[in-house]
Amino acid sequence: MGSSASAIVEWLADVGGRWGLSADACRVHGLLYLMARPLATEAIAAELTLTPAATDEALAWLAAEGLVTGDSEGWTTRADPWLLMLQTLEKRRQRELAPALAVLGPWRQSGGGEENPLVARQAKRLLDLVEDLAAIDAGTRRLSPRTLRRVVGIGGRAARLFGGAGNRGGSS
Repeated sequence: MGSSASAIVEWLADVGGRWGLSADACRVHGLLYLMARPLATEAIAAELTLTPAATDEALAWLAAEGLVTGDSEGWTTRADPWLLMLQTLEKRRQRELAPALAVLGPWRQSGGGEENPLVARQAKRLLDLVEDLAAIDAGTRRLSPRTLRRVVGIGGRAARLFGGAGNRGGSS
């Protein structure tokens, strides 16, 4: 694996770590995705300079999540990083959305109960944001991962076409 591919694998590890995933699992997944062929556990460990224990732990987690499979030829993945991201989003949703609504929902039901109008306004804005995120989440969960990926891809291409974020053509 060349230095550019190594940089991609490390970037995936960094992004995954910020999303609460194991950096080593993201490294392993990124390597398997980029190599697009089965790799033996020892080859994965050597390529990523991971200990055998760290490699085994990463592979076990990825296998439990259905992101890699292993056989006599080695480990492979058919899941691109998009699937890993979707699974991570689902776990974050489960971990964060319900508790946010549990805290903010009763506030609304009690009429806010806040005498300070500035605090009441800010709390309402926060509740509106969480409820908007919950509505978006509910809508997107009805889409298959493949359809959701296409929708995001179309949106990204449209944004680049019309001068949005990530436009490679320079500033407009």
